[in-house]
Amino acid sequence: MRIAQMEANALNIPNEWSPLRRVVVGHGRSMGPSPNLASAFDPTSKWHLSKGTYPNQKAVAEQLDGLAATLEEHGVEVWRPQDLPDAEQIFARDVGLVIDDVFIRSRTIEERQHEWEGVAPLLEGITWQELPGGVQLEGGDTVVLDEAIVVGITRKDEWKDLQVARTSPSALPFLASLFPERDVIGIELAKHDTDPLKCALHLDCAYMPLGGGQAIMCPESFVEIEQLNLLKNKHSEIFEVSVEEAALLQTNLLHIAPDTLLIDPGFTRLAGVLKDAGYHLIPCPLDMVGRMGGLFRCTTLPLLRRD
Repeated sequence: MRIAQMEANALNIPNEWSPLRRVVVGHGRSMGPSPNLASAFDPTSKWHLSKGTYPNQKAVAEQLDGLAATLEEHGVEVWRPQDLPDAEQIFARDVGLVIDDVFIRSRTIEERQHEWEGVAPLLEGITWQELPGGVQLEGGDTVVLDEAIVVGITRKDEWKDLQVARTSPSALPFLASLFPERDVIGIELAKHDTDPLKCALHLDCAYMPLGGGQAIMCPESFVEIEQLNLLKNKHSEIFEVSVEEAALLQTNLLHIAPDTLLIDPGFTRLAGVLKDAGYHLIPCPLDMVGRMGGLFRCTTLPLLRRD
């Protein structure tokens, strides 16, 4: 684990695809008690708990260590959160996010707020931005394009109190005030607390921009057709995935360069589409982690992308 004072140019995330230089990768070293149907936070976890296929700690830790090793093999500097007892430190992106040179501390659900204590020591020497009162924002709902920030939000009154409603519309003016040179676009996502086929937990469970100008999307995860079309028009081509593929988190990949992505080897159809489009794919098994509701983007918190 790396704990060091960060240099002044330690943070820079201009988009989702520039070469990845430094990243925090979550771990599963001390996950605490196994959840049950009542205590689980997302519909994917609940589904696997009900089927008896929820992963054990050893399998999750091994896959996350494999992810960290794969990134290091490709020249990425990897930092891991400081170990906390009985804490699920798997999904690093839920704790915070970086846009340009600004680190924003997320306001996660109450049961997971202590995970911040494992990341904060990595940021010694860096001032982070706290969220104002009344603003809910998680990193998985925030996707950075060259000229825009796309944010997954929940507006419908009947969805606002669900466990899976993670980012509020109040995040939009907050981000616009921090990044006035960027267009901030709110996208409402379908939400459901128990059915993974009816829920996009975060925006990156339904949408991923690609370095070649295309995007991966699950159209059924978007509530407003106008918002879906607005997003489609920002890309030269759309590679659609089904709701079943989206539930397996096939939009939740990670660029380490504009033409290079990490992908689970089980995503064979999508891999063929991406290879035909000219992308280099690095297979990295993460299916056990995926059973907990997150994949490559969720488990990583990029700090620095730079050509």
